[in-house]
Amino acid sequence: ASNTCVASALSNKSIVIFDSTSGQVTRRIEKAHDGPISQVSFFPCEYGSEGNAHQNNNNHSPLLISASQDGTVKVFDLRTNSSSSAITTKMALPNEQALCVSLGYGGTLAAVGTSKARVSFLDLRYSSGTNPTGALMGSYVDAHTEEVTQVRFQSVSNASGQTKTVLATASEDGLLSVYDPSQPSEDAALLSTLNIGAPLRHIGFFGPNNEGICALTGNETMSVWHWDSAQKVSDVGGMGLRGLLSDAVGKSGFGVEGSSVEYLVGCTWANANCDQDAQQSPSDSKALHLLAGNSEGDGYLFRMDADHITPLRHLKGGHRGCIRDFCWVDNGMGGQRLVTGGEDARLCEWDLSGTSSAPSLTSNHKMGSGKVKQVKRDDASKKKGKKKKFGSPY
Repeated sequence: ASNTCVASALSNKSIVIFDSTSGQVTRRIEKAHDGPISQVSFFPCEYGSEGNAHQNNNNHSPLLISASQDGTVKVFDLRTNSSSSAITTKMALPNEQALCVSLGYGGTLAAVGTSKARVSFLDLRYSSGTNPTGALMGSYVDAHTEEVTQVRFQSVSNASGQTKTVLATASEDGLLSVYDPSQPSEDAALLSTLNIGAPLRHIGFFGPNNEGICALTGNETMSVWHWDSAQKVSDVGGMGLRGLLSDAVGKSGFGVEGSSVEYLVGCTWANANCDQDAQQSPSDSKALHLLAGNSEGDGYLFRMDADHITPLRHLKGGHRGCIRDFCWVDNGMGGQRLVTGGEDARLCEWDLSGTSSAPSLTSNHKMGSGKVKQVKRDDASKKKGKKKKFGSPY
């Protein structure tokens, strides 16, 4: 079955669940938190599958985790009609905000980046037939000196095919650290530290074995690294990246006169054509892509190769303001569609199949009051920022 639900955190502190198949809002959690919501994520579908604890007919995870600047992390059970959380965990320090969250090890462990430069871990395991409590298990306290803005669990593999789970953390201090959380101490867990040199806003693993990591900063720059060796692969244009992207759009022919890229949204390792055969190996057609935009609501999707930037799609006519986030959903035919959320309180779903540079807008849904701060597909294991110039929403 397709995984087509999207969770969206709005600026009015509510969470909305959207089904891209029906084009309808299926659930709204009003006043989910007392403060701005930093991040939302669905649990993996297999979470709690022992004893069919969370089996459901739609193959959608019924559990959602959210982090908030009110200092709490909450788990919501979407099978109930209640807006109350099934689990609420308060951060340990006074006035400590939860700025980002990621689920690892099948959803049994949550990592939370906080405003006190800490990465805290929540225990979400089932044991002896009891429900998880979300108890704090401990924290990494030496990695960063400023706010932790991104945490990301990722399954990686080496040349011999051995896999393990790593955790990447990124901060306002400009450092990106990668850990092996299975190790008993923070010092033993540290695998590498990358000095990006500017406050970090978005990170993403890429490559056939997830051996690479891309980093986007509050200065609207992008760099790519081999994380295990802590070696920088490319600065990707440095401070002139937006100019390079704008020039590429102008030369491509699908940008209007004077169109420009003003901010970066995020990077993704994906097949942006989204029309591959369902039996094809996913790694055969994937590449590193960058989504960028401008204050007029236009979005631009680029393929980022080692020696070339290729504009692929112009996302036009959907948004009326800055794009805040994006995710992929299944299109039901072995491919994917792109969902974007913006400051105009709209979720837009884009069909990227075919050869046209202007993808069709399959749905444009007004989420009501509140700006869309983040969108998340229902089976992802997938922003906080500050206002910048040049129309950036961060």
